[in-house]
Amino acid sequence: MWDVVEQGNYIPLNQAGNEIPKAQRSEKQKQRFMLNSKARNTLMCALSEKEYTKVHSFRSAKQMWDTLALTYEGSLEVKCNKLSLLARRTYDNFDHIDKLLRSLPRKWRPQVTALRASKNLEKISLKELIGLLKIHKLELQQDDAGRKQKSIALNV
Repeated sequence: MWDVVEQGNYIPLNQAGNEIPKAQRSEKQKQRFMLNSKARNTLMCALSEKEYTKVHSFRSAKQMWDTLALTYEGSLEVKCNKLSLLARRTYDNFDHIDKLLRSLPRKWRPQVTALRASKNLEKISLKELIGLLKIHKLELQQDDAGRKQKSIALNV
């Protein structure tokens, strides 16, 4: 069905460019038309009322998709400019630290909360933060080892 959206040309036309009446369509043309109808329906069901009003009159799923893409992504030139701006964006130290802290697993949440509360994360270096996290990792490993030894003793 995605081919219908990307490729288009699923509405059977004669040499003059007019739509062929249903009664005169070949079996293959009917199947291709049904794919277009299914793709249109799928798109229509996914759209908000505002988006629906922009594309409901189009007969082809490709026309609908192209209109929505142009509306929300812009032309190829606009996309290239957006990518260029994103590629040139610089990140400061706080951005790196914040991203690192957000990417840690759930069991690290108390440590992350403590770091956010006790340290000024805009003044701490990335190396210093990594050092603090390594220390915490060692503490977690020691706690895990201690729990394993205690549970073995209880089982015996």
